[in-house]
Amino acid sequence: MSCSRVAHAVDGSVVSRYRFPVDHVLACLGDAVADPLPLADEQTLDALSEPQLHAMLQSRVLACLARARAHYPEMRMPAVSCRLRGRTAGTAEPARQRLRFNWQLLCENRHHFLSQTVPHEVAHWVVMEVVERARGQRVKPHGPEWQQVMTNLYGVAPEVTHRMDVSRASPMPWAYGCDCETPHYLSHRRHANALRGQRYRCRQCGKALKGPLSDS
Repeated sequence: MSCSRVAHAVDGSVVSRYRFPVDHVLACLGDAVADPLPLADEQTLDALSEPQLHAMLQSRVLACLARARAHYPEMRMPAVSCRLRGRTAGTAEPARQRLRFNWQLLCENRHHFLSQTVPHEVAHWVVMEVVERARGQRVKPHGPEWQQVMTNLYGVAPEVTHRMDVSRASPMPWAYGCDCETPHYLSHRRHANALRGQRYRCRQCGKALKGPLSDS
């Protein structure tokens, strides 16, 4: 499978997008950058109570899924959990058929979380449910398929990592790297062990973690 890469602007920023062949499962999304889903302004979101914010999160996830199911009506619907902790804002877990979100980060970054994190994770779900099922194999987590969904289905710049303050959300402040795209975060105790020579390995790629990484 080959695809051509072009550039488009979303809210003034240039993003990468890929044009897939007409027989590809994502070809039905077209070539145009999608309009982002409407969202209340920051002041309105900041005024929401926690139950209202939870309902807003659920509504946002359902809106993202509905847009995808307009193209892929057979796509399964995931459960939604707010029990994710640490520095990660959200995860898509097809094996457990759920999306998990970090409630602490949502409460502290409401507009960014709802406008960026939610479509980010739903886009992962779409790729896993639609692309990987059609091809019968895994694809890169933030590869061209995910970028295409972010841009052409949700109209959101495909940023791989978030820039939210995680100081209150994370008990594991030390970032380490491996051959995967996503950093690993260690607690103070494990970081101290690593400095003393203890080796930790990534469960996905099997490589030893290296770090700590610079924040810059």
